[in-house]
Formats: sequence, C-alpha cells, structure tokens
Amino acid sequence: MLFLLAAALVAVLAGICFWRGIAIRDLFPNNDWGGGGVLLSFIAVIVVILGFVISGAMWAAQIDDFENIKKYKRVEAIYQAKAGALTAEFTGHLAKTYPEHEKEIYDKISPDRVSMYFAKYPELRTSETLVALVEHINKLQADVYDQQINVEQALQRTRFRLRNPWFFTFMIPTE
Repeated sequence: MLFLLAAALVAVLAGICFWRGIAIRDLFPNNDWGGGGVLLSFIAVIVVILGFVISGAMWAAQIDDFENIKKYKRVEAIYQAKAGALTAEFTGHLAKTYPEHEKEIYDKISPDRVSMYFAKYPELRTSETLVALVEHINKLQADVYDQQINVEQALQRTRFRLRNPWFFTFMIPTE
C-alpha cells in the first residue's frame, strides 16, 4: 500500500504544479509548470504500475509457497511411511532375535526410538543389516524434520507477504 501512498503524494505534487501553472499564466505565459505537472503525473502512474507488477510477482510467489507447503507435507508423509515400514522390518529382526521381548518390541518401537535398541541390545551392532537399516531410518527421520522446517519457512514467507506494506495486500491470497 505504500506504493499507493507514494503515487498519491506524487499526484498531489502534480496537481500543485498544474494549479501553480494556471495561477501564474497571466503573469508568465511561457511558464513550464504544466510540463512539471505532466511529468509528475506520469511518475505517479509509473509508481502505481510498478506497485501492481511487484504485487503480482508476490502473488505468484505466494501461490508457489502454498503449493510447496502441500508438496512438503506429502513428502513428509511419504518419509514417515518409509520410516514406519523400515521400523517394522527392524522390529521383525528384533522379534526373530529376541522372541521373549517380542510383545515389548511391537508395543513400543517407533522410528525415532530405533537407535535406543542398540543401547538396550549391544550385540545388535554387529549386524550390518540392522546398522544400515537404523541409519536409513535415522536419515528418513531427519528428512521428515527438514520437510517440517521447509513448511515453517514457507508459512513465514506467506505471513510476511500478507503484512508487507509495500504490496497491494488485496492481491495476495491468504489461503
């Protein structure tokens, strides 16, 4: 909206130039106040057009961020599903190795607690398959957190655009 205020200020100055030119026309017939008014009017129009162009670009960026938020959430769900599937596989390996703890394993294991079982059962660290599985689960969990950070960053950008005084906020979607 500051673009509109700047354009209004320049338009007022243009009006003053026109008025001044008309007021002194009888005394100074060759005055150039009218030319100054035309120039300032042109500048005011350019400022308004510039405001619409910049706000249009921010509209497109806002739509892009909304679409990215949807994408980040879908990717996060995929990562969580992968981590859940790998955790189930890890649980299966534990259930084969430690059948007496099978009920406890199935009840309490989650992707973010898989590493804890290496501390509880140190002999599991010798299994390359399980170590690779845990590393992959941990990477997927890190990817989930990265997606959550991306969502928060995109939300912050959308909130900023809605409050930025330089944009025509009536053009910026709020979704």
